[in-house]
Amino acid sequence: MKRRNFIRIMGIGAGSMLLFSQLRGCHNEGIIQQPGWSSNDLNESDIRLKIIAYAMLCPNPHNKQPWLVELTGSSSFRLFVDPDRLLPETDPYFRQIHIGQGTFLEMLSIAASGFGYEVEVNYFPDGGYSNLELAKKAVASIELKQRADLEPDTLFSEILKRHSNKRVYNNIPLSDLEIEQLYNFNKNNFISRIHIEQSCQSKKELENILVQAMEIEILDRSRELETIRMFRFDDEEIKNNRDGFGLSQSGVNGFRKFMAENFILSRKDVENDPTEFGKQAVEVVKKQSVSTTCFAWLSTDSNERLDQILVGRDYCRLNLKTSAMGLVQHPMSQILQEYDGMLALQAEFKSKFNIKKNETVQMLFRIGRAEPTQHSPRRDVRAIVSTG
Repeated sequence: MKRRNFIRIMGIGAGSMLLFSQLRGCHNEGIIQQPGWSSNDLNESDIRLKIIAYAMLCPNPHNKQPWLVELTGSSSFRLFVDPDRLLPETDPYFRQIHIGQGTFLEMLSIAASGFGYEVEVNYFPDGGYSNLELAKKAVASIELKQRADLEPDTLFSEILKRHSNKRVYNNIPLSDLEIEQLYNFNKNNFISRIHIEQSCQSKKELENILVQAMEIEILDRSRELETIRMFRFDDEEIKNNRDGFGLSQSGVNGFRKFMAENFILSRKDVENDPTEFGKQAVEVVKKQSVSTTCFAWLSTDSNERLDQILVGRDYCRLNLKTSAMGLVQHPMSQILQEYDGMLALQAEFKSKFNIKKNETVQMLFRIGRAEPTQHSPRRDVRAIVSTG
């Protein structure tokens, strides 16, 4: 039976299957280890490669993995943005990509501590550049220093557990103690400021704003296709690319995943006409938002490249901290994107929540409780490493 006829008989399309997956994918049907997360992937004899492989497990935009590493010495290397792994439609000034450099550096530092190494970071060793451009300059130079007396970072044990959880949450609010823990963690560890909202009024306002932001994003075909290109339609695409995200990262496994990948989802069909896919993406955001009580964001007073990198370091630590607390989180940052079509709604968001005009909200995410999902895949460490 042809795919199109099967879909017509079943009365569902690709987008509907994705929505069904999000809503019903709440059972942990077995977490399968994804590329990049196994002991074989992380078991490098060269300490530089080992720690870099761990650093690659950090959260990053659309799982683009936008890093290039140049080895410069037996215990040193330099980090660059990979110019071939950008999101030009939804991240036109590369702000999110630079936040992803920061998450990498923080995970690198935490991982190094677990193996007895201290990380010395020198930002922009070749000079900085403006937040409107992407220069061919190192983001950071890194030196590993072995220390026999070094205690592992308290978050080291969370590295292999962390993930961004796209499931619907159960609407149970964080306790006052949990919120206090997060504020104290922010105060003691962060460059950026955290703001947490979970009142009924703020929840309703954020639900509306986040859905509107996704509606705006899918209005433009090039923006929509940018996300679709990072969606992995089956296990073969995951195996071949080892980046992006797919059904498994939304908690869809077993029979439902088999049906979707073999009878419903087709890259060719979706890319030829992404309309239904986009509509259901809006429905997914709606259901995710409605199921969430607690939202939070990180903000800074300035928005230079260094600010973005330091926010990335903050967000990485927060992601690991919430994991240690038994919580999950999921970025919902469409509203923060800087293309022209989003700016009016972004200004409305800032006004509703009394955010200063010159303040930059760098990350917005939801926090809650849900069953874990599979990790998103990672490339082999040698794919990003070269010798200077």
